[in-house]
Amino acid sequence: MGADLTGYWLGGSVSGTFCQHGPMPTRVLLDVDTGTDDALALLYAVAHPDLELVGVSCVAGNSGLEQVLVNTAKVLDAAAAPIIPIAGGAARPLLERRRPEGHFHGADGLGGIQLPDPQRPIAPHGAVELLRAAIESSPEPITLVALAPQTNVALLLSLYPDMAEKLDRIVFMGGSATGGNVTAVAEFNVWQDPEAAACVVGSGLPTTMYGLDVFSRLTVDRAHADQFRRHNHPAQQLAGELLHRRSARSASNSSRGSNQDYVGLIGDAGALVMMTNPELFRIRRCPVRVELAGPSRGQTVVDQRPGTQDAEALARDSWPELDVVLNLDAAGAAAAFVGAIERFR
Repeated sequence: MGADLTGYWLGGSVSGTFCQHGPMPTRVLLDVDTGTDDALALLYAVAHPDLELVGVSCVAGNSGLEQVLVNTAKVLDAAAAPIIPIAGGAARPLLERRRPEGHFHGADGLGGIQLPDPQRPIAPHGAVELLRAAIESSPEPITLVALAPQTNVALLLSLYPDMAEKLDRIVFMGGSATGGNVTAVAEFNVWQDPEAAACVVGSGLPTTMYGLDVFSRLTVDRAHADQFRRHNHPAQQLAGELLHRRSARSASNSSRGSNQDYVGLIGDAGALVMMTNPELFRIRRCPVRVELAGPSRGQTVVDQRPGTQDAEALARDSWPELDVVLNLDAAGAAAAFVGAIERFR
């Protein structure tokens, strides 16, 4: 029964225009498939003073599209967020049949946590139109943060290529510079829609990849999760419940109880922690390729050789270059996450 809540610097180089705790917050759009870690990311985006959340687009992934929309609205209600536009987008990948939904977050995507029915509206137009309108009307460039299969983002770039010029950058949670989690080499978000990921990677836009290499290492200790659970603000309570569900089962399918396998993985939320605290992460410019065929379909191949590829190799087979997050100060990043959630009062 679910609870009822009715870089340090490691070498390489950082590029991009992430938050540096300046006077103006970074305007962000989130593209989500709201499971437990997207929910933590939504809470962080609402709480952090260096971020201004201007819209949320939804895509099938951790759950079906309708459940993702409901989950997203419930989480924003718990955060007492202003009325932020929410819209539904792709219910299936660009080319393939609808994939099986993710199994990491329970049948409802939120690990069985019971939240009140949502009170905020869903935009009548689709996710791509929401993204286009937000980008076009923004007085300054927006950062688009994709925490899900990248189908909505690929459709935006394909249907409205001029919008690309008005984006500051794309940050996506997906891929891996090492191994995968749904196959030996493929990470879930990219595996769900490899063609969409390849479209985003090859777009030529400034893009940062936040993959499994850091995703699986950023955790919040149980003491803080319990502290959140005891707080009287619904957002802190929800964060505590979500952290108790972000356990070792995410990787192991263990059947042990949550009291035994507590890990407190923040998952997707780490991409936003990286944006607001880039000094805690090692980010390196690397050529990246998304594999589209064979047993490696969905793999992100990250070329980390010193000096990347030589000129002759690049001329033969040019790969897009991305900023790839490879390592982090896990304790510092966890403290940054906790500090943001504690702002809910």
